[in-house]
Amino acid sequence: MWCRSILTVAALGIGVSNAAWAGHNRATDYVYARVVGVQPIVRYVAVDRPRQECWEELAYPRTGRVNVAGQTLAGGVIGGAIGRQFGRDRDAMTLIGAFVGSAVAHERAERVRAAYAQGYGRPVPVERCQIVHDRITEERIEGYRVTYRYRGARHTIRTHELPGERIRLRVSAVPVRY
Repeated sequence: MWCRSILTVAALGIGVSNAAWAGHNRATDYVYARVVGVQPIVRYVAVDRPRQECWEELAYPRTGRVNVAGQTLAGGVIGGAIGRQFGRDRDAMTLIGAFVGSAVAHERAERVRAAYAQGYGRPVPVERCQIVHDRITEERIEGYRVTYRYRGARHTIRTHELPGERIRLRVSAVPVRY
């Protein structure tokens, strides 16, 4: 039994080596055939092409937020400092100055905030841009269907590159058993 397995493996090994040797015995030659027709193989592909689209529009500038509380406090401090300089009762004048200063500063800050909120001011031209995607269809050449004449017969193959007037062929001679 064991001997029969070894003989089977040996026979398979000889058979495989003969098949490999037969492939090396082939006579390979290169010839040129005349190209009689070429057709590009085209595939259509949808592609997104981004582009920037810009326009000009008028806008009212906004310088930022108006801090009403901060300006009211600053007006009160400045008004208190000025009130302290006048009159006999400095404490009372300081209080009145602080009250009047904060009221004036608060009123002014509210007017400025309202003006910004309504967009008052001189409009200026501003350029606005956005990215727009155009969908287009492109032709892509994937290869060429080449028709050539060899030994009086027409043959067609597919190639990746555009051939010239001739195409190179590999010709193998393989013996045929009778």
